Amino acid sequence: MGRPPLVQPRNGAVSNTPRPSSTVCVLHQGESDFEVLMVRRSPTARFMAGAWVFPGGVVDPEDHEPVALASLDEEPTAEIAPWLAAAFREVVEETGVWLTEPAVVEPLGERSVFDVAAVHGRRFVTGNAAYFANWITPAMVPVRFDARFFLVALADKVTAVPDEREIDAAEFVSPVAALCRAESGEWLVPFPTQRTLQQLAGFSSVAAALEEWQHREVVSVQSRMRIADDGSLEVVMPDDPGFADLDDVAPDPEALAGAAQAAAKQPRTTSFRQAKTRKLPEGQPIAEVSGAED
Repeated sequence: MGRPPLVQPRNGAVSNTPRPSSTVCVLHQGESDFEVLMVRRSPTARFMAGAWVFPGGVVDPEDHEPVALASLDEEPTAEIAPWLAAAFREVVEETGVWLTEPAVVEPLGERSVFDVAAVHGRRFVTGNAAYFANWITPAMVPVRFDARFFLVALADKVTAVPDEREIDAAEFVSPVAALCRAESGEWLVPFPTQRTLQQLAGFSSVAAALEEWQHREVVSVQSRMRIADDGSLEVVMPDDPGFADLDDVAPDPEALAGAAQAAAKQPRTTSFRQAKTRKLPEGQPIAEVSGAED
C-alpha cells in the first residue's frame, strides 16, 4: 500500500493566494553533536499526513495583537514580529515546549499561548532565534503557503509532548540521523524538510548555524513543478536547468493526486522527486517547495 499524498485538498478547496506561515527548527547542542526537534503529522491530517516535519503553522490574527508581541523579550522588526510570534506559539501548541529562559514544558489544552504567557510573565527568547529562509509554495499546489523559516537555539534539552491532534510524535534527532531514516524509508520526510536537514548537517554546531543565519539576507524563492515521464512530479529550483522554461501553472489537484500515486510505486521517500539532489555547504541559501500546517 502506498502512502497518502502529502497534500489532500479539503472538499476540493483551492487556495491560490499563499497563506502566511512560520516553520521552526528548534536546535539543542549535545556534547558531540546537535539535534533538531522534529514532529510527526497525524495520519488523519489534511496536509502532510504521517510526515516528519519541523513544528509550524499559519500566522493567525492573534499573532498581530499587542499581547502576542508583548510575549517576545525583544522587539523584532515590525515586518517579522507576527511571524516570529506565530513560530513560538506553534511550538507550544504542537509540543508543549516554551522557548523561554529557562525552557518550560507545559501543554496548553484549549488555553491561549499568549494569555498564559501574560499571566505567568513568560517571554520568548528572540536573541536565540534567526530568520533564515522564505519559501513560497509552487503555484501548482492547491493549498499554498508563504512560509518563513526560523532557527531557535534551546539551551537545555527537554521532552516534547505531542498535542495528539495535529501531531502524534515528537523527538530530537541529529540532522544526519533524520536523513538516514528518510533514506531508508523509515520516515516520510517531505522535500523541503530534507533539504533543510541537509543544510543543518553542514554545520558543526548550533552556535555556528545561529551565527551564520542571524546575518543572512533572506530572499523569497518559489520553485516550480513539472510532470516527469513516470507521472511523478519534479521540483525545479530557480538555479536548476529548465526553470525559466516552466510557467507558474494554476493549481491542479488532479495532477498532484496522480503524481502521488506514481510516487507511491517508486522507491523514494517523498511524494515529490528532487530535480537535483545535492548537499548544501554551510551558509548556502536554500529554497524549496514549502508547506506549513494550517
